[in-house]
Amino acid sequence: MGCAAATGNYSTIKATNGGLPVPYTSPVTSLYHIPPVWTGFIVGYYINPGTTPLSQINFSELKSAGITDVYVLVRNDNYLTILPDAKAKADAVGIKTHAWVFPGFTHASQVANMKIGVQLDMETYDMPKNLSLIKQMRQDTQGVTFSISTKPDRWDDNQYYYLIAPYCDYIVPMLYIGDYNNTIAGLKNWATIYNFLLPGKIVIGLQTYDSYQNVTPLSKNSLLAEIKTVQPYSRGVILFRYGLSNFSG
Repeated sequence: MGCAAATGNYSTIKATNGGLPVPYTSPVTSLYHIPPVWTGFIVGYYINPGTTPLSQINFSELKSAGITDVYVLVRNDNYLTILPDAKAKADAVGIKTHAWVFPGFTHASQVANMKIGVQLDMETYDMPKNLSLIKQMRQDTQGVTFSISTKPDRWDDNQYYYLIAPYCDYIVPMLYIGDYNNTIAGLKNWATIYNFLLPGKIVIGLQTYDSYQNVTPLSKNSLLAEIKTVQPYSRGVILFRYGLSNFSG
């Protein structure tokens, strides 16, 4: 996800039924563990089952690693086959399941009826134009968690967080320091600002590999440093993504 933003090639994502950039599709690497954090802190993983079939993922290991939530990429034509399996595997170990979808996904209400959360991947430079879509998806997901992943406000233009915050449970800024050529200090600064402006509404998206141009997974220490940096200023982190990571909690 947000990796495409740095290249300027995906100013409006239309990938619900199309191809995905390399960081969505590279193969699986091993995991490692992070120390426990406070109760209620989200530690999520994005999963692309088209690259890493659910049958190849040990959900018990994810739970032991500290993963609390999984965000599973689905489309209109496959959500009914993927999500029940994902939810069954996640429920069995106490992990929450979310459908990770792009604009053009038209089955949010059906997903909500399955007691599965929905995360809308809204990578755009015209957020106000998409507000009606966001409002409708919020309406369609009553009773479950609805979140929105976005380009990072001010790192990548004005993302109008104040407009979308009332219509979601949390916003996920893609603070990918490799793609945006930023630093740990910049990561901390903007996590602090977002949390000050929208307390309790921010879950930080972190990149588990070097950059869009170099998908070598980050070292354990590098990723842990990013997680620890944003912990005091967010209600959680979501790691992009399983299969391009040395993380296991």
